[in-house]
Amino acid sequence: MKINEKNKNIILGIFVLGLVISSLSVFGATTSSSGRTQQYFHDISITMVNHEPDPAEAGRYVTVRFKVENTGAETAEDITLELLPKYPFSLEPGESALKYIGSVRSRQSGDTGVITDYRLRVDEDALEGDNEIELRYKVNKNAWIKLDPFDINIEPHDIILNIESVDAPKMIQPGETAQVDINLENLALSFIKEVRVRLNLDGVPLATSGSTNRKIIKEMEAGSKASASFDVIAEPDAESNLYKVPIELEFFDRLGNNYKKNETVGLIIGAVPDLSINIDSSQVYSSGGSGEVVIKFVNKGVTDIKFLNTVLEESDDFSILSQKEVYIGNIDSDDYETADFKIILGKVKDEEVLLPLSVEYKDANNNEYSEDVNLPLKLYSASEAKSMGLSNGNGKVGIIIVIIIVIGGFFVYRRWKRKRRHEKAGEGFKLKVPFLEKK
Repeated sequence: MKINEKNKNIILGIFVLGLVISSLSVFGATTSSSGRTQQYFHDISITMVNHEPDPAEAGRYVTVRFKVENTGAETAEDITLELLPKYPFSLEPGESALKYIGSVRSRQSGDTGVITDYRLRVDEDALEGDNEIELRYKVNKNAWIKLDPFDINIEPHDIILNIESVDAPKMIQPGETAQVDINLENLALSFIKEVRVRLNLDGVPLATSGSTNRKIIKEMEAGSKASASFDVIAEPDAESNLYKVPIELEFFDRLGNNYKKNETVGLIIGAVPDLSINIDSSQVYSSGGSGEVVIKFVNKGVTDIKFLNTVLEESDDFSILSQKEVYIGNIDSDDYETADFKIILGKVKDEEVLLPLSVEYKDANNNEYSEDVNLPLKLYSASEAKSMGLSNGNGKVGIIIVIIIVIGGFFVYRRWKRKRRHEKAGEGFKLKVPFLEKK
């Protein structure tokens, strides 16, 4: 069948009209902001949700989260993301820059979008401010599409120089030299240099011995530790107490920025009390005797003693006639106090009796002490006591003798007085004959 020229033109017109109508249908579909049609194609949008911490810190890690959305009308299959690391960001060794997202359905956006993240290390020399990070993606086996860079704000990491501990004696005695070690730890992720450690001893009874009160540590790497040691001596007349000593720190970071930090350490000046306890005097010398025993407490140490309390316990050898507990209180250094107890001995055959005494007290820094002592009370026989002048023999016999002497004297005096009176009465009638008087 032959087609004439007129029919050819009709067929060609119908074909062109079909193409026009098809084109109008395609261009009549809604388009996204990227200009791609949403009626028959997917439309991928990738945004950075956030990064933590915000701002990121130099020398530390930051987690960056991205959201993948599809605002198109067709499912996007086999989506793959790739991070393009560049300074100052880097991935940990062994961690892949590729993230397989998989399929994202049409209109899957907003809360239903797919979230993925990367954990990045920020270089310790990173500059302050916004730093770019780049990302690209592809759908299925299509070409890679590179996105505009994302900005991550970076600030310098706080330099933290920590005093990990202070090693010092529990107490420093007045006049004694002791070593104080300041143990430092660099908690930053970058090195610091010219670390200066100073003990401020103004206003405290301490001074450095053999060196100054300032030490310098040349450099400390990230995470490293170092110590500054000082020999200090307490003044001989320093009062026992807790003294707060300021520690002044000064150092520089890698960029030359200066940092200063002040801390405080407590140093205790004091000493263990030196308490001497003995029997000062006694009225009890022999078996069966009774009397007062005076006990003397001498503070021979350099620190004061406070709240001293003492208790004398009875034994089979003696009984206590007075209160067995005596509160003495405070005893200054180089001073003493006494406590009196009245006791009566039983029948003791030994040459001494032990007086069991317990004492409790505190030092000037309120540290508690207690001790038990047995004080020997020397005993003598009756003859020994008399020969030593500690006894005058039997007291009852002496009293009887005194009474007899007094009574005898009284009667002698009466007889003498009576005789004297009679003699005076006879002298009035007596004639004096000179030649009869004896010459």
